[in-house]
Amino acid sequence: MRPNVVWQLIRKDWRIHRLHIRLTMIAGIVALAIVQWGGQTPIVVRGVFFFIALILGGHMLPFGGIVNERKNKNLAFLISLPITPIQYTTSKLISNVVMFLIPWLTLVPAAVVLIEVRGMIPRGSIPILLILSFLPFLGFCLITGASLVGESEAWSIWSNVFCSSTYGLTWYFLTQIPGLMINAQKAAPVWDSTVLSMLGGEAAMVLVMLGLTYFFQSRKRDFV
Repeated sequence: MRPNVVWQLIRKDWRIHRLHIRLTMIAGIVALAIVQWGGQTPIVVRGVFFFIALILGGHMLPFGGIVNERKNKNLAFLISLPITPIQYTTSKLISNVVMFLIPWLTLVPAAVVLIEVRGMIPRGSIPILLILSFLPFLGFCLITGASLVGESEAWSIWSNVFCSSTYGLTWYFLTQIPGLMINAQKAAPVWDSTVLSMLGGEAAMVLVMLGLTYFFQSRKRDFV
């Protein structure tokens, strides 16, 4: 594999989407700043906009970096390059995952620190915050995989619809887990087996989806 080709493709994606990354981070920071006003309403508004920023960031990256590239016939240029399907897949997975993680690894720890320092929300809510924060990550991995493997805009659209419709359902199911919401009101985080199992399961699902995407793409002879 020629790493210089992969690196050039990663740099190209970064140049195209760096404004999108900055806007995602700005939206998340504004959402976190709203909570400084105090009161239940700002906290609810902050939470909604915080997760909307993460969700939009995760959903728009695959569309902009993969679907539109295929839709706008930009892949015709890649045919002229000495690049294999696995190199193309590597560049897309690395660039999209890193671009998603930049705001995700900035905003999520910032939210945790804000809860710890300000104390306007019970510290017991940190575990459920992390569980919910993994959902946009999972949605991003699913849409990215569908966009790469499916080679059709329909796959991306349906995966987007599926993810968007399950966020609210997941929140409802979380509220039905015994003890989870009760622990969220405590003065200190409770890292019991339920929380650790859910976080571990979400992390494993991220790795599985990215691994399956890489596997199915590696079996292709052509990426166009």
